Amino acid sequence: MTKTLELLGYAPGDRVLIIHADDVGFSHASNVAVFECLDGGSLTCGSALVPAPWFAETAQRSRATGADLGVHMTLTAEYETYRWRSLTGAPSLHAPDGGMWRDVPSVVEHVSAGEAKAELRAQIDHALAMGVDVTHVDTHMGAVMHPKYLPAYVDLAIEYRLPIFFIRPSERRLAALGAGADVYAEQTRRLEDRGFPLLDNVIVQTLSEIAPEDKDVRFREMFAGLRPGLTHFLVHPAAGGPELDAMTPVDSRNRAKEHEIFRTPALRDYCASIGVKLTGYREIRDRLRDLTPALP
Repeated sequence: MTKTLELLGYAPGDRVLIIHADDVGFSHASNVAVFECLDGGSLTCGSALVPAPWFAETAQRSRATGADLGVHMTLTAEYETYRWRSLTGAPSLHAPDGGMWRDVPSVVEHVSAGEAKAELRAQIDHALAMGVDVTHVDTHMGAVMHPKYLPAYVDLAIEYRLPIFFIRPSERRLAALGAGADVYAEQTRRLEDRGFPLLDNVIVQTLSEIAPEDKDVRFREMFAGLRPGLTHFLVHPAAGGPELDAMTPVDSRNRAKEHEIFRTPALRDYCASIGVKLTGYREIRDRLRDLTPALP
């Protein structure tokens, strides 16, 4: 039995799955798709890009529906012509064109750990101020998982008592991290010492890695092959159309197909038929807060 299953009150052999939408609020198209997929579809939760232009609509829809939404911790804005700025406005957070850096190496080169932490805190605080019942924190493009920023990411999860996208590492995974292994191991110990449930597995290569016509079958195969433990499975649904095509022409067909797949309860029903239990981060957050005291 994994530590996470025990903490969350599941049975030793349970396969527990989070079906998660990333990038909520990066566009109107993502808001349309994600909230439809949460309301009667097969998504269980998602996380919002708080600095993105359509976040105000995300917050409005969240308040109206009570959706299970976290903060998609953001230090990058990857699109060529569709750009957003940081909340804190620190110059180092921005590329020469005024938007946040397009890739993680550029962030690491220019942004200090302190400036990153201030921005990530501002994103949580802004989401809360906008009435979002923040259920967790995770990472956009993996930026906050870099050893330079990982301690700040964990600090904020502990301070706000929020579940965190964080994989319990095996020895093999730690070895693969190279110079970052010690930082990751130390942050793992901090979280486990405080009773945080960590992920046993993640499935993240689901967007351009799988052709649109293959997604439904491949997703079912992935769910059927789940091991016992808590698995985070992420997708990027968005409503197809001219907006999406202009913003992200490479991925627009993939995002539109994921909207089509997850807007119905078919995959939710499929999981029930094979004994996979679904959960979202609100359930995990509430369990975490029941088990761990607030910081003084």
